[in-house]
Amino acid sequence: MSAGVRLADVDAALAGRAALPRDNGELVFEEPWQGRALGMGVVVLDRTGASWAEFRRHLVAAIRRRPQEPGESAASAYYAAWLDAVEALLADRGLLPSRPAPARGGPARPPSEQGLPGAGAP
Repeated sequence: MSAGVRLADVDAALAGRAALPRDNGELVFEEPWQGRALGMGVVVLDRTGASWAEFRRHLVAAIRRRPQEPGESAASAYYAAWLDAVEALLADRGLLPSRPAPARGGPARPPSEQGLPGAGAP
């Protein structure tokens, strides 16, 4: 995370409908890409000057658009929506071109489910 942002700040900004996944009070990262996604979002907000309130709106919308699928863990569903929200924020700010929805009409799958090299490795 960037030097100016603490995890407590992220937690406070996302509390409520978009809270970070936890188990017994600890953040849940079932796969390495999930922690990387969190870090990437923090850096994107820091570098673009976007507010956590702005990102939270994108995250809540992404969670609504992308419900947890059968057999998918809650953490995987959350962090896939998190990446969708980062992308939407960047597109909204004109930093990423808009792109059509995937052909099957559903959201992009997390790296571990796409068979990308090294996706499951730390």
